[in-house]
Amino acid sequence: MENHNLSQRPLAERARAFLDRLPLERDGGRQLRRLPEGGVVGDWFGCELSSVFQPIVPPASGGIFGYEAYLRILGSGERSLSPWTLFSANADEGRLVALDRLARTVHALNFLSSVEGDSLLFLNVHGRLLAAVGGDHGAAFRKVVDALGLPPERIVIETPLEASSQPELLGFVLRNYRNNGFQVAINVDSPMQWQALSSLVPAQFVKIDSARLFLAEDWRARLAWLVGLRERANIVVTRLERRLDGDLPEGVLLQGYAYGLPVQRAAITRAERYALGRFAR
Repeated sequence: MENHNLSQRPLAERARAFLDRLPLERDGGRQLRRLPEGGVVGDWFGCELSSVFQPIVPPASGGIFGYEAYLRILGSGERSLSPWTLFSANADEGRLVALDRLARTVHALNFLSSVEGDSLLFLNVHGRLLAAVGGDHGAAFRKVVDALGLPPERIVIETPLEASSQPELLGFVLRNYRNNGFQVAINVDSPMQWQALSSLVPAQFVKIDSARLFLAEDWRARLAWLVGLRERANIVVTRLERRLDGDLPEGVLLQGYAYGLPVQRAAITRAERYALGRFAR
């Protein structure tokens, strides 16, 4: 498993100053607003964007390797909207790019406001953005994270499942993000797809739905085979609704309700983690 350890330092001073400069919730007309309790929301044409974080954990440790950020959206009239609905409503490529970057900025700010350790932040990029941006993917977002004082190597840019059916475009996009200092993750629909991509794309993390993995009776051997397809690539088993027993290969990470529910604050307390674990069981 790749070593991502960074110094256990407090929130960077530049990031703290950036957060302090954001207007409070009562100030209207701003794209980014700071909530009284310290969180951040984004305003997008009458919709309010906020974050929840789901932990990604190593099998044998009580620690947390990283968090995947998900959008929570409140529309006009206090209606909750799905991210799919919001992104589908923004068909113009320019607006799509701006919306995607705003969402990632909201996630980064909320991550900074609640995490002071060395865990990673997994951020999804919309599939249409891969083709909408002509080149140098990640350059604009790198300027954002630099302004926040967030090391880019603590961010994992995650591409959607449909991107893995286009190896040439996927490889180009991932190399762009890595050249801009980010780590990268892909989603695959089967072990065979990762086998086909393993020599073509520079992914550091490969995510596979547990339902796909468990189709094979010898799924433990299949998991070890997946890890061994390429050195220094981690396999993340997702959507786990039950805890896995027994030893798992080094290089495997776990994600799903069995290991933690999405929460608004990434840095949950030990007592909260215990309660979530009991609930998941």
